[in-house]
Amino acid sequence: MARYERYIYLFIELVALFVAYLIATQFAFESLEPARRGPLKLLLVCMVLLWTIISLIGAFRPMDRRISRSILLKDILVAWSGFLLGSLVLDYLLGDDHMHRRFIPMLAGLFLVFAAFTRLAIITGIRMYRARGYNFKRIVVVGSNQVSERFLQEIGNHEEYGYRLMGRFRLDDRPVGALELDGFDRFVMENKVDEVYIAAQRLDESVTSIVRFCAMKDIAVSFLSELVDQLNRSDLRMHLDGNGATALIKLDPFKYRNAFDRTAKRSFDLLFSSLVILLLMSWLYPIVAILIKLSSRGPVLFVQQRTGILNRPFGCMKFRSMRMNSDANVKQASKGDPRITRIGAFLRRSNLDEMPQFFNVFLGHMSVVGPRPHMLAHTDQYAELIDPYMERLWLKPGITGLAQAKGYRGETKELYMMERRVEEDRNYIYNWSFMLDLRIVWQTIWNTLTLQKQGF
Repeated sequence: MARYERYIYLFIELVALFVAYLIATQFAFESLEPARRGPLKLLLVCMVLLWTIISLIGAFRPMDRRISRSILLKDILVAWSGFLLGSLVLDYLLGDDHMHRRFIPMLAGLFLVFAAFTRLAIITGIRMYRARGYNFKRIVVVGSNQVSERFLQEIGNHEEYGYRLMGRFRLDDRPVGALELDGFDRFVMENKVDEVYIAAQRLDESVTSIVRFCAMKDIAVSFLSELVDQLNRSDLRMHLDGNGATALIKLDPFKYRNAFDRTAKRSFDLLFSSLVILLLMSWLYPIVAILIKLSSRGPVLFVQQRTGILNRPFGCMKFRSMRMNSDANVKQASKGDPRITRIGAFLRRSNLDEMPQFFNVFLGHMSVVGPRPHMLAHTDQYAELIDPYMERLWLKPGITGLAQAKGYRGETKELYMMERRVEEDRNYIYNWSFMLDLRIVWQTIWNTLTLQKQGF
C-alpha cells in the first residue's frame, strides 16, 4: 500500500482539480458551456500535467504516521504556489480574449481548499481507523536510552499512530528485564515484526547482525540517537555527509528549513529595499546629503566595517551623523556625544541615519529584518563575555530586528543590556516566520513615526 501512496493521493487531487475546474467555470462564466471550449480544455490538460509533475518530483511527502497537520498544510501550500505561478503562465500562453480573468484565481483558490481538505480528511480518517486497533505496525525496540523511552511514551499516548510494541530486547544490559538478543531472529519472524528501533551508542557486532538480518527480511530499521535528537530539538538542520572516507553529521544552523523559506525572505528583502530606494531614497538622499555637507566637513556616507553572516565583515552604510574622528570604528556613540552634529542628532533620533543600509540589503549584505550588525571590535569583545553571542551571526544582519522593535537600541552601558539584545536575537532566529518579519517591520515604522522607544 505504501508504495502506491503518492499515486493514490495524486489521483484524488486530480479529481479535486477537475471539480474545482467545473465550479470555477460555472461561477466565472455563469455556465458550464465554456468548459467544452478548446482553450479551456487545453488549459485543464496542461494544469493536470503541471500538478502531476509538481507532485511526483518533490511536492509530495510520504504520510509518515507521526507527521503533523501543519507540515502537511505547508507542503501543499508550497506545491500550490508553484502550481499557481505555472497556471498564470499557461493562462497567458494559451488564453484568448474570451477567457475570463477571474477564472484562474478562482480555480487555483478552490483547488487549494480542496487539496488541503482532502489530505487532512484522509489522514484524520486513517488515524481514527488506527486508533480503533486496525492498520497497526508491529515494532520491536532494542536497547534503551532517553530517546527510546520518550519514543515509547509518545506512541503510547497516540494510539492513532498505529504502533504496537511486540517486545523489547536487551543491549549492553539495558533495559533490565528485557529479552536476550539470542532469540531476536525467531521472535521477529514469529511475531511478524514490521519495524525495529535500535537505541545503541555504537555499531558493534550485535547491532550489525540485527541490521543485516532485518535487511534480508525487508524489515525497516531506525536508530534512536541521543545526539541526533538533541540537535534536531535545538532547531538545527542537519544532514549526513558520506562523501569522504569519514561520515560526518553536518549542521546548517539556519532557521529556514528549506529553500522556499530562504527564497521568500530574500524576495521580500529585494522587493522592500527596491521600493524604499525608488520611492524614498531617490529624493531623500539629496536633501540629507546637502544638510550633512552644511553641518560639517566629510563624506555624506559613513561606511563602517561590521560583522555579517557567519562572522564575515562587510561595509555597512549610514548617513554620517558625526564629525570626522579617529574613534569612529571602536567607540560607541553616547548620549551628549560631542562628535554628533545637529543634523546627525536628528538623523539618529528618527533612525534616518540607517536608510542607506537598504543599499546593503539590495546587494545581499543585509536583510530588512535580522540581528543588528556590530562593529568588529565589539563582536570580539562580546563573544568572550556572552556565551551564545556568536549565534547572532547565523543569519544576515538586519536594518531592524526583534530587539530593536522591543526598544533595545542605542548605547549599551552595562553588559546585561547587550545580553538582553542577544537573547531577543536568538528568539528571532529560533522562531522566525514571515509574519514575524512583517510585525517587526510594522513596529519599527511605528516607533520611527512616533519617536517611541528610541535611543538618543
